Amino acid sequence: MPSMLQGGEIIIIALLALVVLGPKRLPQLARKIGNWTTELRAAAREISRGLEAEAADLKAVGKELKAPLEELKQPLKDIKRDIKSASQGDVDPTGTKPVSGPTPEDAMTEMEEMEGNPDPHGEDD
Repeated sequence: MPSMLQGGEIIIIALLALVVLGPKRLPQLARKIGNWTTELRAAAREISRGLEAEAADLKAVGKELKAPLEELKQPLKDIKRDIKSASQGDVDPTGTKPVSGPTPEDAMTEMEEMEGNPDPHGEDD
């Protein structure tokens, strides 16, 4: 990390600049450097304001996106609670138990039969 210039170092640099540039060009150069410094600071402030505005816009968009996500969270929490209670045997996850119809075993048997006969209707192309 560079250290700040001390008073003696600044005087030496000023004397060298006076010798190299002369008494006529040194004030002109100092004014130019001052103007450049002012322009650089103004540009830095403008960039900083622009970045702050962009950050504020991103925060606003984030807040806008949070509202729909919060709306989605509650039904998901309800589903999770229902699944958890169903796994503990408290609630039937389908709501009602079928009185009649195919069982999982029937479905497996049918799938096995289909594997043996790719065309279930027995028709040829």
